[in-house]
Amino acid sequence: MASIMTNTSAMTALQTLRRVTGDLETTQDRISTGLKVNNAKDNAAYWSIATTMKADVAGFKAVKESLELGSGTTNTASVASKNIVENLQTLKARVIAGQTNGVDKSLIQNDVDQLVKLIKGAAADASFNGDNLLRVTYSNDGTAKDKDVSILASLSRSDGAVDPSYIEFQRQDMRVESIVGKATIEQQVDSTKALKASVGITLGAPGATFIDGQNLGLSSLTLTVTNEAGVKTDVSVDLSAQTYDTDLATTQGNITTAVNAALTAAGADFQVAFTGDKLEFTDQDKNTDGNFTAKVSNLWVNSSESDAFGGLADLTQIDVVNNASESLTVINKLLDSAIGKAAVIGSIENRVSVQNDFVSKLTDSMNKGIGALVDADMNEESSRLQALQVQQQLAIQALSIANQGPQNILSLFR
Repeated sequence: MASIMTNTSAMTALQTLRRVTGDLETTQDRISTGLKVNNAKDNAAYWSIATTMKADVAGFKAVKESLELGSGTTNTASVASKNIVENLQTLKARVIAGQTNGVDKSLIQNDVDQLVKLIKGAAADASFNGDNLLRVTYSNDGTAKDKDVSILASLSRSDGAVDPSYIEFQRQDMRVESIVGKATIEQQVDSTKALKASVGITLGAPGATFIDGQNLGLSSLTLTVTNEAGVKTDVSVDLSAQTYDTDLATTQGNITTAVNAALTAAGADFQVAFTGDKLEFTDQDKNTDGNFTAKVSNLWVNSSESDAFGGLADLTQIDVVNNASESLTVINKLLDSAIGKAAVIGSIENRVSVQNDFVSKLTDSMNKGIGALVDADMNEESSRLQALQVQQQLAIQALSIANQGPQNILSLFR
């Protein structure tokens, strides 16, 4: 039915034009933003999922930054620990050379001292961003304050909560700091000297190195006493419970009492006393011609890791001139310890590297998943744009033709 009141064809053409124009606007928006889901009205479910996952990706970027920082720290410690092990191997060779009679042991000792300085420097310099995995800080009560290390490694979502996970390990103390000096041992009987051996123990004034009640970090004092008959007796003094008590003199007195008690119990003809920072051993017996015939050998003060002692503190006592035999025993122990510590650092370095690679791949995978949900297919949108532009032109033409209908009706009345 032809009507001048209701133009059905125009209405249909207008509805088509509106639909096509709306689709064209949507397609143009997708092309300009690159997204098919740009906000919740486009697809509420996909938008919600994508927004949550984008937050997770941002969190994993922070995790990756933490792992990269951890990688730098562990790599620095690994390089330093490897250097320390190599220097210890060289040091062991020097100590072995020092076991031979007829060589200039003082020259060998000079090499030893230089290697100890290199090892001390390597442990001190192994810092990345101010963090050193080869150094442990201790409280005055002897407990480690910062031995445990945590590196943020991942995030997991469960029941709406996000739980972080960490790579946890302990610092490996390779410091060479020590309050104990080298032992000096007189191997020859001397009729004019009662002193047969001494070792430096630098405790310092109150508050300088220790405070009242602080554990000294000493483990034990060991030595071998050979009497006038040539009989050897091994003596060990437990010093692990020794604390800095009141002042330097009192503390030295406590150490003296403990060592003298052990010497007496072992039947040794020696007593000890402090002269300054040096603990000196004095032979209490003489034979009939006035010579001192007993002697001390293998004198060593063992330590435990503490504020005063690093993990390689006993290196400061290595002495091929006066104490070659015990130096060899100790360097073997320290080399084994350093190898173990370096292996731990290397294992952590590898774990951080593997986790960093995993997080990188996981982040890429999540971004790919987000893209599949919300990214527009530009090839598809380009084709749709061209089709909608043609449809829009046709709809405009159809509307123009439909609007000419009433004019055609007027011609019937002429």
